[in-house]
Amino acid sequence: MATTDIPSGDARVQQTLRTRRGWSPAGVARALFLGLLALVVLYPLWNILAISLADRSSVIATDRTLWPPTGDAYARAWFNVPFPRYFLNSLIVTGVVTIGNTLTAVLAAYAFARAEFRGREFLFLLIVGTLMIPSHVTLIPNYLTFARWHMLDTHVALILPFLASGFSVFFLRQFMRGIPASLDEAARMDGAGTWMILWTIIVPLSWPAIAVVALFTFMGNWNEFVWPLLTTSSEDMRTVQIGLRYLLRDEGEGATPDWPLVMAGTMITLLPLLVAYLFAERHMIRGITMGSFR
Repeated sequence: MATTDIPSGDARVQQTLRTRRGWSPAGVARALFLGLLALVVLYPLWNILAISLADRSSVIATDRTLWPPTGDAYARAWFNVPFPRYFLNSLIVTGVVTIGNTLTAVLAAYAFARAEFRGREFLFLLIVGTLMIPSHVTLIPNYLTFARWHMLDTHVALILPFLASGFSVFFLRQFMRGIPASLDEAARMDGAGTWMILWTIIVPLSWPAIAVVALFTFMGNWNEFVWPLLTTSSEDMRTVQIGLRYLLRDEGEGATPDWPLVMAGTMITLLPLLVAYLFAERHMIRGITMGSFR
């Protein structure tokens, strides 16, 4: 009679652990693929950091070496140009735009998701239609408008065009439509009004989507380059993206740019984005995943 080998206790435990840990060929291949993607994404950041900590002569040398590290480039990037002022301007503009855009998106999305009024679907289609208009098409009309209002080279010109976004309204509206309307009805039976329902029920349940909108708005406005370049002319109003261009200054024909200085400024510019992502990362994946199924 043929007999089959029964795995011993230790072998059975090892087999169970491998199954639970996902040590299958598909799992290993997926892990390797994701690891390669992580390397592709992280290598530029590592290169920027390494060059920013290197000496200028070692960067341009044929046998480039990045050791020993030095932080001299960060001090020069911060003080050689009015970088603290640029940084403050970006914080003010991006902070106000993020709060304003998120607030208007919440109010508009709630109206389109819950309110009943004539022309609601048509107005929503108009808002969605703005997503198909390239942003550069509106540059000259907006510039002429602010020039006519004598508002160029002001914080108002940097903030006002970005206080509303069709994408933010669309994304939040789709998310809010997935919240059961029975919650609104139960709150109204308890005497809650429209504003109380919005701030005590809809907004708390929509935090993942709101975090996504806020993060995307922060990232997009912090990295904005063309509009500040057009509307600002004084050093007191320039933002960090414009300031990076002044770090990459021309030092004469055939001269090599001071790459440690430029990369140090780039790392300083990246820090707020990394901090914002760390705060919003917990809600970001959940918000995008849940919003995609609504």
